[in-house]
Amino acid sequence: MSKIQINKEKGTIKLLEVRLSYPHLFAPWSKEEDGKKKYSGRFIMPNSTHEAENETLSEYLAKLKKEWFPKGGVKSEGLFHRDGGNEDKPELEDAWYVAASESMRPQIIGRRREVITESDDIVYAGCYGNVLIKPWKQDNTFGKKINANLIAFQFVRDGERFGAERPDVNEEFEDVDEDDAPKKRSRGGDGLD
Repeated sequence: MSKIQINKEKGTIKLLEVRLSYPHLFAPWSKEEDGKKKYSGRFIMPNSTHEAENETLSEYLAKLKKEWFPKGGVKSEGLFHRDGGNEDKPELEDAWYVAASESMRPQIIGRRREVITESDDIVYAGCYGNVLIKPWKQDNTFGKKINANLIAFQFVRDGERFGAERPDVNEEFEDVDEDDAPKKRSRGGDGLD
């Protein structure tokens, strides 16, 4: 089964079984302190599992470039589908990724299309999911690009988390006996009892 679904009528692209990286799905974020904050993420497509999909997406973007920019002028770094081999990140080795963002919060759902919130702690850098994006043409003083709006993300399965693992609290702390616990202080007056 193909892991890419291009809907030309709606102008959307659905990518299946991608790995989430740099997730800013629940709160907007900006690289620059005074920059416009957006919801965003990178969606990794390893060649080992998505080689055909990477080729299909590259071919589709080539067609969009010809249609939207007949005189040319769009460089590869101006596309939302990028070669991870150009970056010094182990998770991007022999992989491509899609960079997508949106000023409106994307819909985040689970396997059964239930709404997921940040406090559920289900969506994280390294998990796998399906993403719905919508390409759009940028042609202004900031350059010529083909960007992608981030429409929705569906959690599919767990993966090894990127970044530092959380410590095991059972290894870091010991039980505290009642006798060893600090005495409760009263909240009245000067606090001296």
